[in-house]
Amino acid sequence: MSSIYRILCVSHDPALDYGEYNTPEEAETAIREGDSSHRQCDLLIGRYSYPLIEVGCPPNTGPQRSGRHRCFTHSLTEWVDVVWLRLLAAAHQADTEQMRALAGERRLAHWSPERLRRLRDELGIDLPEPTDQPGELP
Repeated sequence: MSSIYRILCVSHDPALDYGEYNTPEEAETAIREGDSSHRQCDLLIGRYSYPLIEVGCPPNTGPQRSGRHRCFTHSLTEWVDVVWLRLLAAAHQADTEQMRALAGERRLAHWSPERLRRLRDELGIDLPEPTDQPGELP
């Protein structure tokens, strides 16, 4: 089964998806070249074989966007399976020190609790609005 790729804008709550691309490279190019309506937004790439099966954090190349998530620099799209994102969202919600420590690992910096909350519709999960922080992305 072939996949399509859509851009996910997580500067919106909930995240918006737009565009349709045949390859992840086409989606990366679209992000790098910029879309006038999302030029300053935090953008990800969704891989759909309906439903969404993977989410990618695109490389830190192209023009700077003020809304870009502050993750470590990478030159390739970092992909993660939707099931893992659902598990990570659950870990962020857990009220134990051990789970919060695991969810806060630097390697998971792409997937902050707020980013995951904004992806909730795409991930098919329900996450509450945080009570200790505003809805803005860090």
